[in-house]
Amino acid sequence: MNDREAVKVLIVNDDGQYLTGTAFEWEFTDERGKARVFDYQADRVGELIDLVRKTQGRVWIAVKLDPREVFEFCDRCGCRMWAFKTYFDGRQFLCRNCREVESGAKPGLPPRGASGEVP
Repeated sequence: MNDREAVKVLIVNDDGQYLTGTAFEWEFTDERGKARVFDYQADRVGELIDLVRKTQGRVWIAVKLDPREVFEFCDRCGCRMWAFKTYFDGRQFLCRNCREVESGAKPGLPPRGASGEVP
Protein backbone atom coordinates (compact mmCIF):
# COMPACT_ATOMS: atom_id res chain seq x y z
CA MET A 1 0.00 0.00 0.00
CA ASN A 2 1.16 3.51 -0.75
CA ASP A 3 2.40 5.28 2.40
CA ARG A 4 1.42 8.68 0.99
CA GLU A 5 -2.29 7.97 0.60
CA ALA A 6 -4.76 7.42 3.40
CA VAL A 7 -6.15 3.93 2.82
CA LYS A 8 -9.41 3.34 4.67
CA VAL A 9 -10.22 -0.25 5.66
CA LEU A 10 -12.66 -2.36 7.62
CA ILE A 11 -11.39 -5.22 9.79
CA VAL A 12 -13.14 -8.56 9.32
CA ASN A 13 -12.66 -11.58 11.56
CA ASP A 14 -12.53 -15.24 10.52
CA ASP A 15 -16.30 -15.51 11.07
CA GLY A 16 -16.95 -12.77 8.50
CA GLN A 17 -17.96 -10.20 11.11
CA TYR A 18 -16.87 -6.55 11.16
CA LEU A 19 -14.96 -4.90 14.00
CA THR A 20 -16.95 -2.09 15.59
CA GLY A 21 -16.97 -0.03 18.75
CA THR A 22 -14.46 2.25 20.41
CA ALA A 23 -11.00 1.81 21.85
CA PHE A 24 -12.55 0.74 25.15
CA GLU A 25 -15.45 -1.41 23.90
CA TRP A 26 -14.52 -3.47 20.83
CA GLU A 27 -16.92 -6.05 19.44
CA PHE A 28 -17.88 -7.67 16.16
CA THR A 29 -21.09 -7.27 14.19
CA ASP A 30 -22.68 -8.81 11.12
CA GLU A 31 -23.84 -5.35 10.03
CA ARG A 32 -21.36 -3.75 7.66
CA GLY A 33 -22.93 -0.33 8.23
CA LYS A 34 -21.85 -0.42 11.88
CA ALA A 35 -18.24 -1.36 11.12
CA ARG A 36 -15.50 0.94 12.35
CA VAL A 37 -13.45 2.51 9.55
CA PHE A 38 -9.69 2.51 10.10
CA ASP A 39 -6.85 4.36 8.40
CA TYR A 40 -4.54 1.48 7.47
CA GLN A 41 -1.29 3.34 8.16
CA ALA A 42 -2.25 5.76 10.95
CA ASP A 43 -4.11 3.10 12.95
CA ARG A 44 -1.33 0.55 12.36
CA VAL A 45 -3.83 -2.04 11.16
CA GLY A 46 -1.17 -4.42 9.82
CA GLU A 47 0.49 -4.57 13.23
CA LEU A 48 -2.85 -5.07 14.98
CA ILE A 49 -3.76 -7.96 12.69
CA ASP A 50 -0.36 -9.59 13.29
CA LEU A 51 -0.69 -9.15 17.06
CA VAL A 52 -4.13 -10.79 17.12
CA ARG A 53 -2.89 -13.69 15.01
CA LYS A 54 0.15 -14.25 17.25
CA THR A 55 -1.58 -13.83 20.62
CA GLN A 56 -5.03 -15.26 19.94
CA GLY A 57 -4.57 -17.43 16.87
CA ARG A 58 -7.43 -15.58 15.13
CA VAL A 59 -7.32 -14.43 11.54
CA TRP A 60 -8.42 -10.88 10.82
CA ILE A 61 -8.18 -9.23 7.43
CA ALA A 62 -8.25 -5.61 6.33
CA VAL A 63 -10.77 -4.91 3.58
CA LYS A 64 -9.96 -1.78 1.58
CA LEU A 65 -12.88 0.61 1.14
CA ASP A 66 -13.71 2.27 -2.11
CA PRO A 67 -12.63 5.94 -1.62
CA ARG A 68 -16.15 7.03 -2.57
CA GLU A 69 -17.48 5.05 0.40
CA VAL A 70 -15.43 6.70 3.13
CA PHE A 71 -17.24 7.70 6.31
CA GLU A 72 -16.30 9.55 9.46
CA PHE A 73 -17.40 9.00 13.06
CA CYS A 74 -18.72 11.55 15.49
CA ASP A 75 -16.23 11.94 18.33
CA ARG A 76 -19.05 12.60 20.79
CA CYS A 77 -21.75 9.96 20.08
CA GLY A 78 -19.83 7.63 17.75
CA CYS A 79 -22.38 7.61 14.94
CA ARG A 80 -21.17 6.99 11.41
CA MET A 81 -21.78 9.66 8.76
CA TRP A 82 -20.75 10.63 5.27
CA ALA A 83 -17.48 12.56 5.37
CA PHE A 84 -19.06 15.59 3.71
CA LYS A 85 -21.62 15.83 6.55
CA THR A 86 -18.92 15.97 9.23
CA TYR A 87 -18.31 19.18 11.18
CA PHE A 88 -14.87 19.80 12.71
CA ASP A 89 -14.86 22.36 15.51
CA GLY A 90 -11.08 22.53 15.81
CA ARG A 91 -10.93 19.78 18.45
CA GLN A 92 -13.30 17.02 17.37
CA PHE A 93 -15.44 15.74 14.51
CA LEU A 94 -19.18 16.07 15.15
CA CYS A 95 -22.39 14.88 13.51
CA ARG A 96 -25.15 17.40 12.85
CA ASN A 97 -27.04 16.48 16.01
CA CYS A 98 -24.05 16.76 18.35
CA ARG A 99 -23.05 20.05 16.73
CA GLU A 100 -26.54 21.42 17.42
CA VAL A 101 -26.45 20.18 21.02
CA GLU A 102 -22.99 21.70 21.55
CA SER A 103 -24.04 25.04 20.09
CA GLY A 104 -27.18 25.06 22.23
CA ALA A 105 -29.43 25.31 19.19
CA LYS A 106 -31.55 22.33 20.23
CA PRO A 107 -30.89 21.55 23.87
CA GLY A 108 -32.03 18.21 25.18
CA LEU A 109 -32.16 16.50 21.80
CA PRO A 110 -30.69 12.99 22.26
CA PRO A 111 -27.77 11.97 20.02
CA ARG A 112 -28.40 9.67 17.10
CA GLY A 113 -25.56 7.34 18.05
CA ALA A 114 -27.72 4.23 18.13
CA SER A 115 -29.06 4.57 14.62
CA GLY A 116 -26.23 6.60 13.06
CA GLU A 117 -26.29 9.04 10.19
CA VAL A 118 -25.77 6.43 7.49
CA PRO A 119 -28.54 3.95 6.61
